[in-house]
Amino acid sequence: MALRNNTQELLAEIERAAKKKIRYPEAVGSLLEAAQSGGAMDLFQEAAFLAKFVTKSFAIMKRIGVDGDGYDKLSTESEANLAKCATLLRSLNERLPGELSSDYDARFFSLTQDSLGRFLVLLDDLTTLKNWMLDGGTLPGTAAATEEKE
Repeated sequence: MALRNNTQELLAEIERAAKKKIRYPEAVGSLLEAAQSGGAMDLFQEAAFLAKFVTKSFAIMKRIGVDGDGYDKLSTESEANLAKCATLLRSLNERLPGELSSDYDARFFSLTQDSLGRFLVLLDDLTTLKNWMLDGGTLPGTAAATEEKE
């Protein structure tokens, strides 16, 4: 499934602003388009928020180590938010055409070490998108984008 031109332009804008490549642009774009066309932008935005929380938490946990103060609590919260984020993204994935949905299910959501690694990279991509939003970027199909047009 080819991404729409405006989605490709949006992802390029995010990469320019972040000075960082989105490693799974087709997946981020497809999930975004599924959210836009299905009236599920709230799910996409929540998934991006949770992705940022999880990636930041993992970085902190790595820095402080298993014996660090607060590690156990952060680990518990991270696991819960990781599961919630996966559920939201799976929900968006189910809105994609059959073959693409099956491909993403195998690539990101199957219970293998490789798919978990790819899923964490996808979360990092969504974190890049969320950071762009926090810096003032707006996604088409959101309330903020509607307000901008008015």
